[in-house]
Amino acid sequence: MRKSLALAPILLALSGAALGQTAPPGDAQKTRIDAPGISVPIDVREQYLGRTGEKTAVKFTLSVSRGDLRGAGNAQPRVYSFFLACDVTGVKGEVVETFRVPVDVDLSSSDVTNASKPIAITFLRALPPGALNVQFRLEGVAGRVLGTRAISLTVPAMSSEFRAEDAGGDSAGMPSAAAVVLEAENRPVVPKNASGFVKILAPVTEVPVGLLRIECEVKEPVRRVEFYLEDKKILVKNRPPYTVELDLGKIPKKQTLKVLGFDVQGNFVDADAWAINEKDARLAVRILELPKQKSAGDTVELKVALQSIAGGEAKKLQLWLDDTMLKEWTEPPFTVTVPVAKIQKATLMRATATDAEGKEFTDLKLLKGESRFMSKVEVNLVELPVSVFDSDGRLVKDLPREDFTVLEDAVKQDLSSFEFAESLPLSLGIVIDGSGSMKDAMPLVHQAASEFAHKLVSKEKDQGFVIEFRERPALLAPLTHKAVDLERAIAETHASGGTALYDAVVMALYQFRALPGRKAIVVLTDGDDNHSWTDYQTLRRYARAAGVPIYFIGLNLSFLDMGIKSKMTELSADTGAEAFFVGKASALAEVYRKIETELRSQYFLRYLTNSSKGENQFRAIEVRLKNPKLRAKTIRGYFP
Repeated sequence: MRKSLALAPILLALSGAALGQTAPPGDAQKTRIDAPGISVPIDVREQYLGRTGEKTAVKFTLSVSRGDLRGAGNAQPRVYSFFLACDVTGVKGEVVETFRVPVDVDLSSSDVTNASKPIAITFLRALPPGALNVQFRLEGVAGRVLGTRAISLTVPAMSSEFRAEDAGGDSAGMPSAAAVVLEAENRPVVPKNASGFVKILAPVTEVPVGLLRIECEVKEPVRRVEFYLEDKKILVKNRPPYTVELDLGKIPKKQTLKVLGFDVQGNFVDADAWAINEKDARLAVRILELPKQKSAGDTVELKVALQSIAGGEAKKLQLWLDDTMLKEWTEPPFTVTVPVAKIQKATLMRATATDAEGKEFTDLKLLKGESRFMSKVEVNLVELPVSVFDSDGRLVKDLPREDFTVLEDAVKQDLSSFEFAESLPLSLGIVIDGSGSMKDAMPLVHQAASEFAHKLVSKEKDQGFVIEFRERPALLAPLTHKAVDLERAIAETHASGGTALYDAVVMALYQFRALPGRKAIVVLTDGDDNHSWTDYQTLRRYARAAGVPIYFIGLNLSFLDMGIKSKMTELSADTGAEAFFVGKASALAEVYRKIETELRSQYFLRYLTNSSKGENQFRAIEVRLKNPKLRAKTIRGYFP
């Protein structure tokens, strides 16, 4: 929607508001309220939903009389715009946070019996545990106060993690953008040195050659399991059963199966290992380096996997660095944190288990030379969609793997896979602006976007979804392999209301959570955001962490819209995509065709990074090509 609104910036990112009713009808009139001398009573309730980062997710519900609001408007019932302002202070008066967000209230009900019934305004905040004072103000657009309410509350520290669905959703069950961002801030509480979240079960029948089936038992919060055979990733499972079939070949040989467990947000939780073909040994020992934890840039966390064979039992387990013993255990968990500097000075790492008879069973790791242990550890998988252009801006296909060099923070990375995009499944998000100013363009939007969906979601392996946004985003078609369902949803879009652009992009990224492989989002809009609860910097951080290319199509934007143009350009460049700007809706079909061509012409690169940077540190990505006349386009970098 292109009309200018006097919106104050949202000072803190993790905010959200919604009304406990459906969106206003398409022809509803919107009125700005600024009525001096009116006092509107406000009732406040709070609900504590769970832990988000180091804070607690709080759901506030403000109840306001419908009749009082109509009186404040001094007009016939219609849709009114207000602002909800809030100041949060500590017991000593220190400012904890301040915010001001827009609220639209639908008073267009023709049922006069509802005049006395309250309207519920709900929103989410992340607040620190402890005693707080909260001052709410319901304001007109010019800042005049219509009603106030002050409350005191003690926010508890929550042990259970907040999930987006805890806050409820819209009529289609989709959570708010604020809930999505709060969930993304969460990190599961895993006790230090905890063990047993991932455990390889002993095979029913263990064979030296041929096929061997192994099952892994996992506990919450593990949601994804990665299997490695001799440090080579062979399988990823995102749901149970967590099993793998190993081809041991025709000749018996000693091998190690390693399993890494991650939570739903990709954070490492636990690991285990299983020794294969240890012959007559009664115990097997394997040293594992665990993926980097938060703020662990100068240390390495190690785990020793101890396996009982034919009833063998260890009395003690020791880990040595050269001739210095790092740790001795008599019971699990067998984990230890070691300074990187200490490991860099050593030559050999040794783990030794001793049984009741005094027999020793050992695993050795070299720390120097080309076969050194630390250089072989695979930590986090990074996926890069890469487009290549010649000097005339034309897409270049069919380049070999050897032509690509990937750098992360200026360090060369070894590619674990290299594929052409055409051979890979595509998950596509189509996001369409349904604000009032799009009305004249809608027929051409339907035609161009439907053709786009039909061409890209053309195989059973491809899938897509459709989101329309006005005052808030709505999921018209969830992820589906049927292009006809996407086309039907696109045809349902219509123009009315405001523009919650940032919230819509957050919700589109949310549809891709825990979904691996090739992905892309295409957003069509004709104006700046004027109704989101997510601010731009929070959206940019969320997009960089998600790593999904976001293509923007800006329709009929003037030179006065430079602010939103620059944000679209920046966000698309961050994510390895592109922003297009057209003056007429008739040009949309050509833009969609350009995006389609690029998505079909990309390369898809994967590598495993062992960067020591923490989770809040940005990692810069660069892709170089052997031919200096060619240019590669991919994500600028990512937050882990």
